[in-house]
Amino acid sequence: MIKNVIDSHFDEANDCYTDLLATDNSRQFALYRHRQHQRLMANLEGLVLSGDYGWSLCRECLKSDAISAGEHFVIAFLAFELNDIPCVKDMLGNAFANRDFFKATSDALCWRNWQQAQFWASQFSRSETINAQLLGLQAFRYHQKQAPLSLAKAVETSFNGRQQAALDFLLSDVITDKDIELLPVLTPFITGDLSAGNFTLICKCINLQGFHLFDRLQPFISRENINQEKAVAFVFSRITEPKRSQWLNLLKARPNAIRLLLIAIGAMAESRYLDWVIKQMDDPEHARLAGKTFSLLTGIDLDEKGWLLNDAGLDPAWLAYDFDEALDWPDKSQIIAARSTWQDNP
Repeated sequence: MIKNVIDSHFDEANDCYTDLLATDNSRQFALYRHRQHQRLMANLEGLVLSGDYGWSLCRECLKSDAISAGEHFVIAFLAFELNDIPCVKDMLGNAFANRDFFKATSDALCWRNWQQAQFWASQFSRSETINAQLLGLQAFRYHQKQAPLSLAKAVETSFNGRQQAALDFLLSDVITDKDIELLPVLTPFITGDLSAGNFTLICKCINLQGFHLFDRLQPFISRENINQEKAVAFVFSRITEPKRSQWLNLLKARPNAIRLLLIAIGAMAESRYLDWVIKQMDDPEHARLAGKTFSLLTGIDLDEKGWLLNDAGLDPAWLAYDFDEALDWPDKSQIIAARSTWQDNP
């Protein structure tokens, strides 16, 4: 029975951490995130108190090829808590597999008080590898302590080493939009390719007030690539006229124009396009995305209003479309019938 309780602590801690990552870090969800964080810490405490059995669970999980970032977070937290070098070394075998595992390891270190985190933060900072150095640097920054490694030096070392997980973690988690002094350090590493890494780098530079770099994103919105839709959402939420109209015309010339325009209109929050957006709900290829765009433009939650179609009432031909499966099917007839309730929404 006790082992079952400890097993549940591991599973619930994993679930809580995964849920926290998936929850928007905004004021609207602040109370929910606080409660989830409390649940997470309570379950982690239960694991810590279990002693050797808790680490035996972690050790078995480490052997799995299907370990998740949430499970890795739990393992990393327990390894740091045990303060045992062999345990930490075992955990670090997966720590740098990708950005998600990198972040999970960093969170496990940072989400401890400084007295507990300081030892490993200092150890990592003295490492010869940039991966470990970034873990240490982030812990120092998180706790607002003076780090032995400068952020500018970390940027240069990461880009020169071309370790993708380190670069992804650096750009997504370590560098914040307040680090504007890094703009001249980062800009020389921008290239002309359409890779995910280059896209992330350009966006980070723009967020660091490098507004002159918007044109570097034009190929990402005008040519087919894995980041095209992300680029459209990023660009059109920020650019103004006349560039906005010029780049909308670029989208209209694309084979997937309707989809890209729906994303752009949602990002611009241009309610004058509402009628056009609603019209796209007639097309199963674009209906669900049009529903999302409608919500972005009006602030209306379609699920809350009950303005959704369920699968049972849909034409089977519509269900064959696998576009935007995470989104709901909007009920166009109900939306139009209730026009007076949303027509003048800001």
